[in-house]
Amino acid sequence: MVAYQSLALPDGRKLSFIEYGKKDGYPVMYFHGTPSSCLEPLMIGAEAFMKHNIRVISPSRPGMGRSDVHKNRTFITWTQDTLALADHLKLDKFAILGYSGGAPYTLACALKIPERLTSAVIVSGAGQMNQPEVKNNLDLKHRIFWKVADKFPILLPLMLKRMRKYREMPDEDIMARAEKNMPKADFEVFKQNDRLTLSKKGIDETFRDVKGVAMDVRLPIRPLGFNLEDIKFPITFFHGKEDNTVPIEVIEWMVPRIPKAKLVTFPYDGHMSVLCGHFDKIAKALLKK
Repeated sequence: MVAYQSLALPDGRKLSFIEYGKKDGYPVMYFHGTPSSCLEPLMIGAEAFMKHNIRVISPSRPGMGRSDVHKNRTFITWTQDTLALADHLKLDKFAILGYSGGAPYTLACALKIPERLTSAVIVSGAGQMNQPEVKNNLDLKHRIFWKVADKFPILLPLMLKRMRKYREMPDEDIMARAEKNMPKADFEVFKQNDRLTLSKKGIDETFRDVKGVAMDVRLPIRPLGFNLEDIKFPITFFHGKEDNTVPIEVIEWMVPRIPKAKLVTFPYDGHMSVLCGHFDKIAKALLKK
């Protein structure tokens, strides 16, 4: 049973978060994907955090889950929410882990608050999702999704409502669709450890406010608002070469532009399988002091 917590931010907004793993463990801020919520670390499993003596703090971004909408937010404004949460929890320093759509928020923190960080890791990280490196390598389903977000935003809430209804499908239909659309490595981890049930819970939590989710989805198709070359903090990227959600070409374009970035690739992994199947390696990079 997860325990939701909330923080009143300086501007009056509520930030919802959950903690996993060891209460006195090594602090790691977890920045979830798009769309997702503070429940996402359940897909990894608490036993992985306990094994590595990690305390995971997982906030839902504005408009996601139980966190209030922030109408004018950017990747940079997220750094202030992160600092507010860290100060609330009395964390002087902490690591950050960004998964998928959490990548730009990790980059922003590495740029703006490096003095508070012990390490920064990005797994299956997304970039600006209307770049040629993205559009030219996406499968049809994901290409349509980001095309709608970019060019037809009025239709985005309708598309997101359809995504929410996915959880109402019979389990066998969901699994059949997953096997058809996921890379083999992703499907193998998805069918383990009750991740289907966890994904349904994640959908329920994420889509409490479809308009808030739409705001989050629109951000990755806009410019980052900062230069990658200005990030001096070391960042380790982990990415699967079979990823059909965020093509490896996105990261191969991004990493050389960040002075102290390192890329670790997995030739037979997809999007989810890197996070769930290689967490020992991810934890090692996080715990590097």
